[in-house]
Amino acid sequence: MLELIARFLVIGTLAFGGGQAALPLVERLAVADTGWLTPAQFATGVGLSYATPGPVLILAAFIGYHVAAVPGVLAAKAALFAVPVIFAGFATQRVNKLKDAQWFQSFGRFAAAAAVGLLGVTLIALARPVVDIHPILLVGAVSRLWRSPSRAGARIMEIAMRG
Repeated sequence: MLELIARFLVIGTLAFGGGQAALPLVERLAVADTGWLTPAQFATGVGLSYATPGPVLILAAFIGYHVAAVPGVLAAKAALFAVPVIFAGFATQRVNKLKDAQWFQSFGRFAAAAAVGLLGVTLIALARPVVDIHPILLVGAVSRLWRSPSRAGARIMEIAMRG
């Protein structure tokens, strides 16, 4: 059980980029290093995690169950998310201390503008292939979004316009 906890603490600490980015590390630790799962069992676990709502790292419950039944599930999930939750807590405390500082507020405004700019560049990159197929498709997509944007889209536009 301690090895399970230690390995999922490592995965939780090093798993940057989401669950898909962590899959090779999880596979190495659960299949190659420990033999907890066979490659076929790991593939089944990945398939189940993709079929269920939530993060791909629900695979931790699958591995934990194979290692130590229900206590293994609880240990693997707690260890997987322990380090990110602790880091988030420290970051929240730091941001709360800095939120009234003028330089921090300025950074926030410029970071928001940069994020909107990156979204614009991404939109252009995604729109180019559509224009190559047929320009009228882009006009149709823009008019559809303009007429009935989603609530999230409307909120993003509101924030972007406020500047």
